[in-house]
Amino acid sequence: MKRNGEGFDFESAIGGDGKIAVPESVLHSLGAQAGARVRVRLMPAVIAATLERKHVTAEEVERIATVQLESQAQVISFLLAEGVLAPGGGKRLRTKGRAR
Repeated sequence: MKRNGEGFDFESAIGGDGKIAVPESVLHSLGAQAGARVRVRLMPAVIAATLERKHVTAEEVERIATVQLESQAQVISFLLAEGVLAPGGGKRLRTKGRAR
């Protein structure tokens, strides 16, 4: 679990009844109780196959998000868009910060 500027990021599972478990520590920190209304943004806890083919791991996305002070969704969007304007449709390999 990680607190960002707007709230908390944490992973949870969707139960068979469609409910999402929220950790007690998050509820307490928000001053919320059971039944309180909150805004929820759902994202799959997996990395796009396109990024997996480029050998990008979930840990790398998290590290970049932390360094850049961005959400993981923003980092994934950037990484997916990287190279699409380049000749060859972004099929270049990146090695140690250089495209070849």
